[in-house]
Amino acid sequence: MLSTLGGALLSAALVPLILWTRPVSVPTSEAERLEAMANAFQEGLLDLYSLYDVSRVISSTLNLDQLLTTTMKRVAQTTGIESHALFLLDDTANVLASKSLSGAAHALEHLVLQVTEGIAGAVCRSRVPEMHTGPAPLPWPDVPKQARSVIAIPLVGRERVLGALLLFSVSPSAFSERELAYFTAVGKQLSTALDNATLLQKATELSYRDPLTDLFNRRYLEESLETEIRRAGRYNLPLSVTMVDIDYFKAYNDRYGHSKGDQVLRAVATRLREQTRTADVVTRYGGEEFVIIFPMTTKAHARLVAEKLRSAVAVMKIDGTTQLTVSVGVATFPNDASTAIGLIQAADAALYAAKDGGRNRVEVFNDADG
Repeated sequence: MLSTLGGALLSAALVPLILWTRPVSVPTSEAERLEAMANAFQEGLLDLYSLYDVSRVISSTLNLDQLLTTTMKRVAQTTGIESHALFLLDDTANVLASKSLSGAAHALEHLVLQVTEGIAGAVCRSRVPEMHTGPAPLPWPDVPKQARSVIAIPLVGRERVLGALLLFSVSPSAFSERELAYFTAVGKQLSTALDNATLLQKATELSYRDPLTDLFNRRYLEESLETEIRRAGRYNLPLSVTMVDIDYFKAYNDRYGHSKGDQVLRAVATRLREQTRTADVVTRYGGEEFVIIFPMTTKAHARLVAEKLRSAVAVMKIDGTTQLTVSVGVATFPNDASTAIGLIQAADAALYAAKDGGRNRVEVFNDADG
């Protein structure tokens, strides 16, 4: 891939890059004319090498976070740019959010723009790069107050706008047409990589999601639990798991049909998500069973959380009338098990004890240790 990219750049970009050089004074002799041509050619080659180097870094990963961090760091190193801001479009909310910042642009951290706002929004709508200079502050909310020059490059994928790359300087007229052309070329490379990385990220997320409830699936549970057990073991941290089962779900499903049964599963999944922390991992284990990983949670605390989950489901009303309950089993690393499989089996055993005890209750594995 890199050799193809290099060949394409060498064949297609050499002449334009030479033309990007700054205007030179009219030579007074043939020797000066030849020297000016040689300097322009050399500067064009330096731009070409720089663009190839950045393109190589951009092409080296499909991990979105790594792509943003590594690429912009390399761009800054290669070009000596003072500061930058990378805004990505959130398709769901239709807003532009800052993702990668440097220098004075750190003042824009957590900035979220409507697509009608800022110079980032302007180039995303027009899909045309812009370059501006003027007295500070420049009239856009996504430009640092001390900046006096800005280049804005739209990032456009195969079929959609992805965001915008903004580059800033505190000096007036800091950028030339040459820099504008150079960063436009960088933006095109970055757009292709972002498009691929975003598509891969979405495909990966889909492979880890249960399509009915949008919870993480069993595959993600197994991988995540292995990771959490290693972390808990390394740092001597508590880790608990709960298994949740909807009581009499099969009878409900048989009586009212699969459509109503699916509605119940989605409603319970939503309630479990609402009652847990961001750090907790809520998964659909299969059928009407759910497993939740609680990092840094002792057995005593896990019992309290499980009781809160049970109560939260018990007060739900499906279609405004039907009420359901759940039974919950709790197990904790390392007292109950030291492996992912063992921990799930322990939580499952506790769940069956809850069902045997009359359902709509919480049981803890090996309760004498709790």
